[in-house]
Amino acid sequence: MKNLFFLFILFILFIIISCSPNRGVYWCGDHPCINKKEKEAYFKKTMIVEVKSSKNKNYKNISEIEKIMQEAQSKEKKRIKDEKDLTKQIKLEQKKQIKEEKNLAKQLKLEEKKQIKEEKNLAKQVKLEEKRRIKDEKKSSKRKIIVSQKKQLKKKVDLDAGITNTEIKLGKFSELVEKITKKNTFRPYPDINDVPN
Repeated sequence: MKNLFFLFILFILFIIISCSPNRGVYWCGDHPCINKKEKEAYFKKTMIVEVKSSKNKNYKNISEIEKIMQEAQSKEKKRIKDEKDLTKQIKLEQKKQIKEEKNLAKQLKLEEKKQIKEEKNLAKQVKLEEKRRIKDEKKSSKRKIIVSQKKQLKKKVDLDAGITNTEIKLGKFSELVEKITKKNTFRPYPDINDVPN
């Protein structure tokens, strides 16, 4: 009975020892895995998971492992933070670029509208100038016609009066020229139509 009791105790100890939790550390490449997510990600990537046991109860080894794990955790947190910052910066740059493109498009539209408006104003001014020129030409042509009609009437009157009063002789042409030049020397310009008797 003593033997049986002794075997029973050994059996229970064996079960307790074999059922105890594994004190091994999972390694992801060259550093210990920080958490289960990293372990699963590393396994999906390489299909390898290393387990290093830490059965050594030496305090130095445990503290070194803890230090390594803490460093790995801090590095992983820093890497994640850097990735988040990088994605945030990329998103901000994309938003800024989109905003600049919108502003450029808006400025191009405004410049195009301004140019169209200036072209319309220039066309309007050209039309107004053309209308003024045509109007001025009509007025000046009317004035010329009226002035020419008045001159023609005056000439007719002068010619009629000159024909009745004077007789021009062909031999006295040089005498007429001298009289006209003497008479018109003190005038600002000679009056060619003034023929003396």
